[in-house]
Amino acid sequence: MQSLLADLRYAGRELRRRPGFALTAVLSLALGIGATSAVFSVIYAILIDPFPYPRADRIMEMRLVDKAGKDSYMGPSGPQDVTLMDWWNLTTTDGDLPEDVQANYIDPNAPNHWGIRALKGRWLIPSDAPPGQEPQRVVVVSYQFWQRYYMGDPKVIGRTLQLVHKPYQVVGVMPPRFRWANVDMYLPLKVTRDPNIHYAASIKIRPGVSPEAAAAELEPMIREFAKQSPTQYPDRFKVKLRSIVDVYARPLGPTLYLLLGAVASLLLIGCGNVSILLLARGTERQHELAVRAAVGAGRMRMIRQLLTESLGIATAGALLGVLLAWRGLSLLVARLPENSFPAESVIKMNWPVLLFSIDLDRLWALASAAAFASAARAAGAEQLASGGGQRRGAAQSRRAGRRSSGIDATDAYSGGGGGERISALSEYRSRL
Repeated sequence: MQSLLADLRYAGRELRRRPGFALTAVLSLALGIGATSAVFSVIYAILIDPFPYPRADRIMEMRLVDKAGKDSYMGPSGPQDVTLMDWWNLTTTDGDLPEDVQANYIDPNAPNHWGIRALKGRWLIPSDAPPGQEPQRVVVVSYQFWQRYYMGDPKVIGRTLQLVHKPYQVVGVMPPRFRWANVDMYLPLKVTRDPNIHYAASIKIRPGVSPEAAAAELEPMIREFAKQSPTQYPDRFKVKLRSIVDVYARPLGPTLYLLLGAVASLLLIGCGNVSILLLARGTERQHELAVRAAVGAGRMRMIRQLLTESLGIATAGALLGVLLAWRGLSLLVARLPENSFPAESVIKMNWPVLLFSIDLDRLWALASAAAFASAARAAGAEQLASGGGQRRGAAQSRRAGRRSSGIDATDAYSGGGGGERISALSEYRSRL
């Protein structure tokens, strides 16, 4: 524990000594983490999980494509179940102030069309609109309307809601993500054969049936309707079925995937920048590591010190990256075109992607630090050894010179008189 604290203190001092290096590395990691996490969160909400309905890719809208290639939204009929719909603007009249609301009238003969259970109460059922009779005055409200109008009252089921001065009984509240048609409430629809009334249709095809096969099955029926009401259909047309995923979620796909590629490149560039910065810094610290190795520091001890510094940089970059991801996500959502993605899409931070980006940057930084530590230690040791060899050579030269002077003095001592020998020896010692 003491050695870890020492490593942290030393790493802090090193980073404070080089603020430019630390700031550049932290910003490189933070931008990559924040941008990648924000963009992928949008992609996940809009393209991967746009609708809460089971098998949403099998819920179709019918289009009639004319000879000019233009399509128009048409109904009714279908291979498995068909839900006819109509839209109206209503007004609540039971409060102090009237409120305009949007209502979706739905044929309740296919109660499992969307496969979503009510959060409270029930959904519309066939007995709410008996054939040949007026529909029951019941209403299913959206979660957002329940929260706004009833303040989330848990006893809302059974309450009376006045719509255009007519009483309707609240029989259900739908979950937050059920936003079909993006309206406030759903009422039972009375289906008539009046040719002047046009219904929209949502068609759900059976598993294993392709949209093309279902469209081919529908086409004779639609052509028969066209003979009965020729003014309401193009002269020449072809029936086409498109899933709600293709109609409402996929149009933004190319733009979002291009943006994801750009920010993923930014993430990789950030990792590469950190690697280059660590290697450049390692070149400056070769001699320092060599000296530490010479005085007894082990290889693992030095690697641990360098990993501690890299981990500090990666952690700071991760924290700043999380803040940039949250802020960037809100800015990105605000920039999306209005009504360009389904109302059911819930755009929020995708934690698995955020954690993956953080782990990727941290692993990259740690791996770069480990590689640089090994290379720098070897290069520094070689540099120290080379410098030490030069110093040892100089010392040996000095000692050789001293031995030469000693031999000369000895020779003088042995060859001359006593006083001269003592004088020569004294002079030699004084030089030493």
